[in-house]
Amino acid sequence: MRVPFRPLPSVVGPIYYPLLRVSLSKKHGPRCSPFEAMVDSGSADCIFHSSVAAAIGIKIENGRKEIRTGIGGPQDAWVHPIQLWFGVDMLSINAAFTKELPFAGLLGRSGFFEHYKITFDPSTVPSEMELERINRA
Repeated sequence: MRVPFRPLPSVVGPIYYPLLRVSLSKKHGPRCSPFEAMVDSGSADCIFHSSVAAAIGIKIENGRKEIRTGIGGPQDAWVHPIQLWFGVDMLSINAAFTKELPFAGLLGRSGFFEHYKITFDPSTVPSEMELERINRA
């Protein structure tokens, strides 16, 4: 599947980002409304804002507390088992939730990249990414 990068406004004009529409759920729970999360090869795992956890009925402090360090510095995060929905795929993953993420979510190496071969193609306008599902035994 090929997906074009999506433009987001900025003071210098639109900037294009690798965003995908996803939704989350707790085991056997209803899904939250779809939202856009950034595909981020620099993120070790999938991280979502605490407001997304609240939307599916997770109290983040009840999870396993860990420290995540990114370009914004260290931040508290709580890990929970969830189901990540993308297109027709449902992935059972462990995801981190934090109150300090400046957007809805990051799709990282553990939890997302391990399920898809992802190729970023800057030769198109706008840039695109190609995703191919990996079927592991």
